[in-house]
Amino acid sequence: MPVLAKFPRDHKFTLGDRILLRLLDVQECCVMAYYGRDKAGPLTEANLHLEMARHQVRLAHDLKLVSHHQYEVLAGKMEECGRMVGGWLKSAASRRQPPPRRDENVQPPV
Repeated sequence: MPVLAKFPRDHKFTLGDRILLRLLDVQECCVMAYYGRDKAGPLTEANLHLEMARHQVRLAHDLKLVSHHQYEVLAGKMEECGRMVGGWLKSAASRRQPPPRRDENVQPPV
């Protein structure tokens, strides 16, 4: 991310690297969910990594490492990503539930 490359040296290799690694972890978890059978585990983990990245970006803003505009853009993109992961998680959870059982005494409509 270009904004992380502009961090001062004393924050670039600590906070900047942590933010970048968290966002890469989110991407990795999404790929694992896409290709794996169990989607809920990796998506929950992606959601957790995204939340940690949000806190780290907020810290970078509080330390004045990113401008207010940059923070708004980053927060908006992370919020959008969170909505997508949340929707995917909700969809995966609804697919895991078994279909409702029909009462054997009731005849299906003809």
